[in-house]
This record gives sequence, C-alpha cells and structure tokens, in this order.
Amino acid sequence: MTEYELNEFQSDFDPQAMADGLKEDPSPKNKLQHFARLNTAAFLVFSRAPGKVSVLNTKKKEAFIAAFTCREELEKWPFDRETVAEMTFANLRRLVDADPRLDGLVINPFGKALFLRRPHFSDMDNTLRAAQPRKELKLKATLDYPMGLPLAVRQLMADHPEVYRVWLVAAHSEGETVDHKLFIVDFDGKPESIFPKLAEAVRLYMRQGESFEMMKADIRLLRVAEQAARPIYEKA
Repeated sequence: MTEYELNEFQSDFDPQAMADGLKEDPSPKNKLQHFARLNTAAFLVFSRAPGKVSVLNTKKKEAFIAAFTCREELEKWPFDRETVAEMTFANLRRLVDADPRLDGLVINPFGKALFLRRPHFSDMDNTLRAAQPRKELKLKATLDYPMGLPLAVRQLMADHPEVYRVWLVAAHSEGETVDHKLFIVDFDGKPESIFPKLAEAVRLYMRQGESFEMMKADIRLLRVAEQAARPIYEKA
C-alpha cells in the first residue's frame, strides 16, 4: 500500500462497538447486524507473501492472525514489520480455517482488542445462515466421520441435561450439489449455550477445511431427522 492509501484506510468495522453491543444485547437480531458488518469488513495486516500474514502468539500458547482497523492501530505493532496489505475478513477467516495451528483472529491486538476464536466463527456462521431464506433441506444417514466423534459428543452432553438427542446427518439444501455435515440438536434453551461447545468438541474430528452446520431441532426438523437416521446421542 502507498503511504496515502495507508493514511486514508479506515475499516468499516468497529470491534469495540461489537463487543459492547453484544454484551448489552446478545439477541439473534443484534448478532446478525454485527456479524453481517464484520463479514464484509476489510483490515490491515502485515504480510511477507500472499497468504502469509503476521501471527501473534499469546502467553497461553494460542496463535492469532493480527488485523488492524487503521494505521494508528497498526503502528502499535512492536515486532518486526513487513509489507502492509489490505485483506477482507473472509480471506483472513479462510487462512484460519486452513491452518489448525491458528486459534483465530485478533483485531487491534494492542488497543481495545477483540479476539475471535473458532467457536465465535461457528456462532457467526449459524447466525448468518439462520437469517437466510429457508430452503428445503434433505437429510440422510451418514457414517462419514471418525469413530471417536459420537463418543466425544456423548461425553460433552453428559454435562448438559437440557439436551435430549443429537443427530449427525448428511444434508443438502435446494441448489446444492454436495452434502455437508449437519448436527441437529434437540434441547431446551438458546443455541449459544450449546453450539460453541459442540463446535469446539467436534472440530477435532473434521477434515482440514471441512465445514459443518448446527441447527436446533424444531418440530419439522425433528420429524425429518427421525426418519433419516438414528441419533448419535440420546439422553438416558
């Protein structure tokens, strides 16, 4: 970037506004507004080559891609500096998804930092997906997962008596040509109380770059799930 471009850059996304806004109002509607803004935002990063960006390692041995909303925040970086590039959140997210050594993304790490970990990405995906017009969903049984995955789900749900059943099925919506994995969870409560923990537990069993979806079961979805497959977890 030129000096002029660097001086003029200001991300459309305000990480502090998102952190404060979701703390005050964690409703799906408010989440959707903040997540939609983040999903289309761009940031500054230090880059030594295409797809190679600077990473911040924490004392807890976590690794985060470092992104900045403006030059003022960028200048706080205390380490060796490389070429400055502009990257979209979507592209930064792809880098995290493709590298299991990365724990997430941190925005303005030396200011009012916002840490976005993998469970946050899953919450964001589910929120944005739920807001899309619902297409007809077709489900079928699948054994395309490691043997240890059902056990990991059962161990997690042992601490969540509000969960009654969990299905793992192959699913595709109208217009899709490839199946994706879908976890259907029959439980009492809000998705944010279960889904981030479930995503963290099952991600270890997913292939690199493989995505999955989670949905809370309503009456319609329960009927389809019951006809398609047996649950991988059922409360005793």
